[in-house]
Amino acid sequence: MTFTERTEIVFGPDGLEKLENSTVAVYGLGGVGASASLSLVRAGVGTIAVTDFDKVNMSNLNRLVFGFESTLNLDKTEVFVKTAHDINPDIKIIISKDFVHGADAAQKVHSADFHIDAIDSLNPKVNLIIALLENNAAFISSMGTGGKFRPELLQIADIWKTDVCPLSKFVRKRLRNRGIKKGFPVVFSKELSTEPVDLEDDHNEEMPGRKRLTQGSTPFVPQAAGLILASYAVRKLLGKG
Repeated sequence: MTFTERTEIVFGPDGLEKLENSTVAVYGLGGVGASASLSLVRAGVGTIAVTDFDKVNMSNLNRLVFGFESTLNLDKTEVFVKTAHDINPDIKIIISKDFVHGADAAQKVHSADFHIDAIDSLNPKVNLIIALLENNAAFISSMGTGGKFRPELLQIADIWKTDVCPLSKFVRKRLRNRGIKKGFPVVFSKELSTEPVDLEDDHNEEMPGRKRLTQGSTPFVPQAAGLILASYAVRKLLGKG
């Protein structure tokens, strides 16, 4: 018996073999990316390349699938490796602890059969998307999941056909400014976000007097978005639309 025994009933033996021989790259191991990455592990993907520079902190524990008291202050990539091997000891994992910047985004793109963009920050996100488009890579991107608690309002659409989502709007604007018109699939929500708040411990110490607003989050929407991203990636790898 193997952990993919029930999965094989759905995908078939040929489908499982295809996944075992596939590589998926996930950029960002926040609430969305962590959910997507571990779902790919459970689905039987043989190699996963993950990129994240951050550590697990207390505010992650309300939505990070591998966020626990026992993993606080540990690198997210290292926690993912341990968790993934607890599911599938044979899985191959490639880790990168780099931050995706503008000038070097193209160099941060892994060699993979499919890519999942789960980066939170706007500038790195747009630069990664442009690098993936220029490489003609197969990918899907996650838009905003903060401040929401209704996962049933998540959808998949082309970036140019999204609405409501503020992050989608900002991404489209950046792409237009860079002369990018090509479409690509994204997961976004039709739900209006709650308003961010001013948390005293989130003030920007490098810029005295400037307040940093903090967006809320829940376990539901980020993790559900990750599941959708992983499902989409697996379907594309298996040629199932």
